Amino acid sequence: MRHALLAVSLLAVAMPAIAAEAPTPTINVIGSGKAERLADYAFLNFTLRGEGATSPEAVKALAAAQARLEASLPKLPGKPATETRSFNLQIREVRAKGCENRGYPQLTSGDCTIVGSIATQGFQLRVTPATKAGDAASLVAQLGGVDVNASGGGVTDEGALDDAAMRDAIADAKRQAQLIATASGVKLGAIQRVQDNQATPVGAFGYSAAPPPPPPPPPLPVPAVSLASPLNYAPQPITRTARVMVTYGLEP
Repeated sequence: MRHALLAVSLLAVAMPAIAAEAPTPTINVIGSGKAERLADYAFLNFTLRGEGATSPEAVKALAAAQARLEASLPKLPGKPATETRSFNLQIREVRAKGCENRGYPQLTSGDCTIVGSIATQGFQLRVTPATKAGDAASLVAQLGGVDVNASGGGVTDEGALDDAAMRDAIADAKRQAQLIATASGVKLGAIQRVQDNQATPVGAFGYSAAPPPPPPPPPLPVPAVSLASPLNYAPQPITRTARVMVTYGLEP
Protein backbone atom coordinates (compact mmCIF):
# COMPACT_ATOMS: atom_id res chain seq x y z
CA MET A 1 0.00 0.00 0.00
CA ARG A 2 2.87 2.34 0.87
CA HIS A 3 4.47 1.67 -2.53
CA ALA A 4 1.18 2.39 -4.32
CA LEU A 5 0.79 5.74 -2.53
CA LEU A 6 4.38 6.64 -3.40
CA ALA A 7 3.79 5.82 -7.08
CA VAL A 8 0.63 7.95 -7.15
CA SER A 9 2.47 10.82 -5.47
CA LEU A 10 5.34 10.67 -8.01
CA LEU A 11 2.84 10.58 -10.89
CA ALA A 12 1.05 13.63 -9.48
CA VAL A 13 4.36 15.51 -9.32
CA ALA A 14 5.39 14.44 -12.85
CA MET A 15 2.11 15.32 -14.59
CA PRO A 16 2.48 19.14 -14.24
CA ALA A 17 6.03 18.83 -15.52
CA ILE A 18 4.87 16.83 -18.51
CA ALA A 19 2.09 19.32 -19.17
CA ALA A 20 4.55 22.21 -18.96
CA GLU A 21 6.73 20.59 -21.62
CA ALA A 22 3.89 20.33 -24.13
CA PRO A 23 4.86 22.36 -27.24
CA THR A 24 3.05 25.60 -27.98
CA PRO A 25 0.78 25.15 -31.01
CA THR A 26 2.04 27.02 -34.05
CA ILE A 27 1.10 27.65 -37.67
CA ASN A 28 3.43 28.02 -40.67
CA VAL A 29 2.49 30.20 -43.62
CA ILE A 30 4.34 31.36 -46.73
CA GLY A 31 3.81 34.97 -47.71
CA SER A 32 4.44 36.32 -51.20
CA GLY A 33 5.25 39.97 -51.83
CA LYS A 34 5.83 42.21 -54.80
CA ALA A 35 6.99 45.78 -55.30
CA GLU A 36 7.13 47.73 -58.53
CA ARG A 37 8.28 51.15 -59.69
CA LEU A 38 9.13 52.89 -62.93
CA ALA A 39 12.69 52.53 -64.16
CA ASP A 40 15.13 55.33 -63.39
CA TYR A 41 17.39 54.46 -66.32
CA ALA A 42 17.22 52.44 -69.53
CA PHE A 43 19.71 50.48 -71.63
CA LEU A 44 20.26 50.62 -75.38
CA ASN A 45 22.39 48.13 -77.30
CA PHE A 46 23.70 48.95 -80.77
CA THR A 47 26.61 48.49 -83.17
CA LEU A 48 28.77 51.10 -84.89
CA ARG A 49 30.48 50.31 -88.16
CA GLY A 50 33.43 51.63 -90.12
CA GLU A 51 34.48 50.67 -93.64
CA GLY A 52 37.66 51.26 -95.62
CA ALA A 53 39.92 49.91 -98.30
CA THR A 54 42.32 48.73 -95.58
CA SER A 55 41.97 47.73 -91.94
CA PRO A 56 43.46 51.00 -90.63
CA GLU A 57 40.99 52.98 -92.73
CA ALA A 58 38.08 50.93 -91.40
CA VAL A 59 39.25 51.45 -87.82
CA LYS A 60 39.60 55.17 -88.47
CA ALA A 61 36.04 55.32 -89.82
CA LEU A 62 34.76 53.43 -86.76
CA ALA A 63 36.58 55.80 -84.41
CA ALA A 64 35.09 58.78 -86.25
CA ALA A 65 31.56 57.34 -85.89
CA GLN A 66 32.13 56.84 -82.17
CA ALA A 67 33.47 60.39 -81.81
CA ARG A 68 30.38 61.81 -83.54
CA LEU A 69 28.12 59.89 -81.18
CA GLU A 70 30.00 60.96 -78.06
CA ALA A 71 29.90 64.58 -79.17
CA SER A 72 26.16 64.44 -79.94
CA LEU A 73 24.85 62.63 -76.86
CA PRO A 74 25.29 65.62 -74.50
CA LYS A 75 23.25 67.71 -76.94
CA LEU A 76 20.12 65.57 -76.73
CA PRO A 77 16.95 67.48 -75.78
CA GLY A 78 16.60 67.48 -72.01
CA LYS A 79 20.33 66.73 -71.53
CA PRO A 80 19.96 63.15 -70.22
CA ALA A 81 22.92 61.59 -68.44
CA THR A 82 24.53 58.87 -70.54
CA GLU A 83 27.14 56.20 -69.89
CA THR A 84 28.61 54.13 -72.70
CA ARG A 85 30.27 50.73 -72.50
CA SER A 86 31.79 48.91 -75.45
CA PHE A 87 32.25 45.23 -76.27
CA ASN A 88 32.77 42.77 -79.12
CA LEU A 89 35.23 44.67 -81.36
CA GLN A 90 35.77 43.00 -84.75
CA ILE A 91 37.99 43.95 -87.70
CA ARG A 92 37.33 41.77 -90.72
CA GLU A 93 38.71 41.56 -94.22
CA VAL A 94 36.29 41.66 -97.14
CA ARG A 95 37.25 39.47 -100.10
CA ALA A 96 36.02 39.37 -103.67
CA LYS A 97 32.74 37.58 -104.37
CA GLY A 98 34.48 34.63 -105.98
CA CYS A 99 35.91 33.76 -102.56
CA GLU A 100 32.57 33.34 -100.80
CA ASN A 101 31.73 30.27 -98.77
CA ARG A 102 35.19 28.74 -98.67
CA GLY A 103 35.90 27.22 -95.30
CA TYR A 104 39.70 27.11 -95.48
CA PRO A 105 42.53 29.69 -95.54
CA GLN A 106 42.80 31.68 -98.77
CA LEU A 107 45.49 33.68 -100.51
CA THR A 108 44.97 37.41 -100.85
CA SER A 109 45.22 37.26 -104.63
CA GLY A 110 43.14 35.85 -107.43
CA ASP A 111 39.54 35.07 -106.57
CA CYS A 112 40.22 35.86 -102.91
CA THR A 113 41.73 39.32 -103.34
CA ILE A 114 41.04 41.54 -100.30
CA VAL A 115 38.86 44.37 -101.52
CA GLY A 116 38.27 46.16 -98.23
CA SER A 117 37.85 45.96 -94.47
CA ILE A 118 35.00 46.38 -92.00
CA ALA A 119 35.41 47.32 -88.33
CA THR A 120 32.43 46.91 -85.98
CA GLN A 121 32.01 47.43 -82.27
CA GLY A 122 29.06 46.78 -79.97
CA PHE A 123 27.97 49.33 -77.40
CA GLN A 124 25.61 49.51 -74.46
CA LEU A 125 24.29 52.95 -73.57
CA ARG A 126 22.76 53.70 -70.18
CA VAL A 127 20.33 56.63 -70.34
CA THR A 128 19.02 58.52 -67.32
CA PRO A 129 16.14 59.32 -67.07
CA ALA A 130 14.68 56.28 -68.80
CA THR A 131 12.08 58.41 -70.58
CA LYS A 132 14.86 59.86 -72.78
CA ALA A 133 15.97 56.45 -74.09
CA GLY A 134 13.76 56.77 -77.17
CA ASP A 135 15.44 60.01 -78.25
CA ALA A 136 18.85 58.44 -77.60
CA ALA A 137 17.92 55.46 -79.81
CA SER A 138 16.77 57.81 -82.54
CA LEU A 139 20.08 59.70 -82.38
CA VAL A 140 22.12 56.49 -82.51
CA ALA A 141 20.27 55.37 -85.64
CA GLN A 142 20.60 58.83 -87.15
CA LEU A 143 24.38 58.68 -86.74
CA GLY A 144 24.71 55.29 -88.38
CA GLY A 145 24.21 52.88 -85.49
CA VAL A 146 22.72 49.52 -86.48
CA ASP A 147 20.91 46.74 -84.61
CA VAL A 148 19.62 49.29 -82.10
CA ASN A 149 17.53 47.65 -79.39
CA ALA A 150 16.29 48.50 -75.92
CA SER A 151 17.16 45.98 -73.22
CA GLY A 152 15.19 47.07 -70.19
CA GLY A 153 16.40 49.27 -67.37
CA GLY A 154 16.77 49.52 -63.64
CA VAL A 155 16.35 51.61 -60.51
CA THR A 156 19.03 53.48 -58.63
CA ASP A 157 17.92 52.44 -55.14
CA GLU A 158 17.42 48.69 -55.51
CA GLY A 159 17.50 48.14 -51.75
CA ALA A 160 14.37 50.22 -51.20
CA LEU A 161 12.51 48.15 -53.79
CA ASP A 162 13.68 44.89 -52.19
CA ASP A 163 12.55 46.16 -48.77
CA ALA A 164 9.12 47.06 -50.10
CA ALA A 165 8.70 43.56 -51.56
CA MET A 166 9.72 41.98 -48.25
CA ARG A 167 7.25 44.12 -46.28
CA ASP A 168 4.51 43.07 -48.69
CA ALA A 169 5.44 39.38 -48.24
CA ILE A 170 5.34 39.62 -44.43
CA ALA A 171 1.97 41.41 -44.58
CA ASP A 172 0.64 38.64 -46.83
CA ALA A 173 1.87 35.99 -44.38
CA LYS A 174 0.10 37.71 -41.48
CA ARG A 175 -3.11 37.99 -43.49
CA GLN A 176 -3.08 34.24 -44.21
CA ALA A 177 -2.24 33.31 -40.63
CA GLN A 178 -5.00 35.53 -39.22
CA LEU A 179 -7.52 34.01 -41.61
CA ILE A 180 -6.58 30.45 -40.62
CA ALA A 181 -6.56 31.24 -36.90
CA THR A 182 -9.98 32.89 -37.04
CA ALA A 183 -11.45 30.02 -39.04
CA SER A 184 -9.98 27.56 -36.50
CA GLY A 185 -11.42 29.37 -33.49
CA VAL A 186 -8.04 30.27 -31.95
CA LYS A 187 -6.14 33.49 -31.38
CA LEU A 188 -3.09 34.39 -33.42
CA GLY A 189 -0.04 34.82 -31.22
CA ALA A 190 3.39 36.33 -31.72
CA ILE A 191 5.80 35.47 -34.52
CA GLN A 192 8.05 32.55 -33.56
CA ARG A 193 10.26 32.43 -36.62
CA VAL A 194 10.76 34.15 -40.01
CA GLN A 195 12.69 32.60 -42.90
CA ASP A 196 13.47 34.39 -46.16
CA ASN A 197 12.59 31.86 -48.86
CA GLN A 198 13.22 33.90 -51.98
CA ALA A 199 14.19 37.31 -53.26
CA THR A 200 14.20 37.38 -57.04
CA PRO A 201 14.95 40.53 -59.10
CA VAL A 202 13.04 40.92 -62.38
CA GLY A 203 13.97 43.38 -65.15
CA ALA A 204 17.39 44.47 -64.03
CA PHE A 205 20.16 44.29 -66.59
CA GLY A 206 23.84 44.86 -66.85
CA TYR A 207 24.80 46.87 -63.77
CA SER A 208 25.18 45.61 -60.23
CA ALA A 209 24.14 47.72 -57.26
CA ALA A 210 26.80 50.21 -56.23
CA PRO A 211 27.04 53.37 -54.15
CA PRO A 212 25.77 56.36 -56.14
CA PRO A 213 28.54 58.35 -57.83
CA PRO A 214 29.33 61.90 -56.73
CA PRO A 215 27.23 64.57 -58.45
CA PRO A 216 28.64 65.60 -61.84
CA PRO A 217 29.89 69.13 -62.44
CA PRO A 218 27.40 71.58 -63.97
CA PRO A 219 27.03 70.86 -67.70
CA LEU A 220 28.54 73.25 -70.18
CA PRO A 221 26.01 75.12 -72.32
CA VAL A 222 25.76 73.28 -75.64
CA PRO A 223 23.13 73.58 -78.36
CA ALA A 224 20.63 70.72 -78.57
CA VAL A 225 21.14 68.21 -81.34
CA SER A 226 18.56 68.19 -84.11
CA LEU A 227 16.78 64.83 -84.12
CA ALA A 228 15.39 63.60 -87.42
CA SER A 229 12.59 61.91 -85.49
CA PRO A 230 12.09 62.13 -81.69
CA LEU A 231 11.00 58.80 -80.27
CA ASN A 232 9.05 58.00 -77.10
CA TYR A 233 10.17 54.93 -75.16
CA ALA A 234 10.21 53.79 -71.55
CA PRO A 235 11.23 50.34 -70.26
CA GLN A 236 8.87 48.09 -68.36
CA PRO A 237 8.53 48.88 -64.64
CA ILE A 238 11.14 47.25 -62.45
CA THR A 239 9.78 44.51 -60.18
CA ARG A 240 11.09 42.72 -57.11
CA THR A 241 9.46 39.68 -55.52
CA ALA A 242 9.95 38.12 -52.10
CA ARG A 243 8.77 34.96 -50.29
CA VAL A 244 8.97 34.39 -46.56
CA MET A 245 8.00 31.49 -44.30
CA VAL A 246 6.59 32.79 -41.02
CA THR A 247 5.79 30.72 -37.94
CA TYR A 248 3.15 32.16 -35.61
CA GLY A 249 2.18 30.96 -32.16
CA LEU A 250 -1.47 30.09 -31.51
CA GLU A 251 -3.40 30.83 -28.34
CA PRO A 252 -6.68 29.27 -27.17
